[in-house]
Amino acid sequence: MSEPLRDINLNNLDRQHFDFWQPPAGHVIHVGAEQQPVLLPQIPLPLKRKSEDEFNPSDNAIGEGLYDYLRQFPDCLHNTDYAYLLRQAYTHYLADLAAQVVLLDAKDVEPAYVLRKLTYLKILRLLEPENTGLLWQLCRGFYGLAMTFAELPAARSHLLDAMRFGQNLVKLDPENSSALNLLAEIDILFGDYPAAVTKLQRLLEIVSDRQLAEHIKSRLEVCIATGFPGHPLVDDLEAIGAAMQLYAAKEYRMATELLERLEEDEYFMAELKSADFLCLLGLCRQKTGDRGGAFDALSQAIEMAPDHEQAREALQSI
Repeated sequence: MSEPLRDINLNNLDRQHFDFWQPPAGHVIHVGAEQQPVLLPQIPLPLKRKSEDEFNPSDNAIGEGLYDYLRQFPDCLHNTDYAYLLRQAYTHYLADLAAQVVLLDAKDVEPAYVLRKLTYLKILRLLEPENTGLLWQLCRGFYGLAMTFAELPAARSHLLDAMRFGQNLVKLDPENSSALNLLAEIDILFGDYPAAVTKLQRLLEIVSDRQLAEHIKSRLEVCIATGFPGHPLVDDLEAIGAAMQLYAAKEYRMATELLERLEEDEYFMAELKSADFLCLLGLCRQKTGDRGGAFDALSQAIEMAPDHEQAREALQSI
């Protein structure tokens, strides 16, 4: 019988719902219909806080703790060991993960569900670190999430995840044009135009599609002309996210000032102007009594996206 080690809980990312438990040397669990023995690794294992004896958890409690903790914190310490233990002893949990990924992939879902799918893909990737298909899904998925308007407060974090998985993919597949192109766009958002130029030039060497090559040349010209921007565009994405939070807190004037500063920035408007941005600007102006400015912003939003329902409804209310 083993006692929980209180010091190892310093690494616990959710002390309210989990405790870490250190298995004693040689501790074996029995799994499956045939009760096959599995030797536990000598690392702290997360357990859900329950009324049962935390000094001697059941085999099922160990699996449940691993599964729930890893789904919440896929980048935690010992994450690879936890994933391998799930595959070795609790395969039904991995089957459940894969099934949920397929289910979420089959339909359009809210950003929270997209993030859940990407979290599950992270766990599956722990078991197949060189699976280029998983790496591409993660790279593309986190980039798409970063550029989703509702997720702009977390844009930087999502972009860093996209960059990490994209770089891992390019290491395995140096001529993956899709990954190189996406990484170049991420470099642009972070203001690293020299890195973007290098990737775009490499792309021109390997792509054969004429239309795609013309697009790459156009982006390359923009990068060379821009040189070193005064600030990275990711700062502007976060500023929009801050304005969204201010709007939700009914701090309309502060939100309007933040968005109008972006509207005056030619660099931002050339790269990131969107119907969602203009709609938010119009809503903020409407709340501050600037009906003319609201009408102008909302009209531009509808011009960019005629089916933008929120902008159309706000314009009709004016």
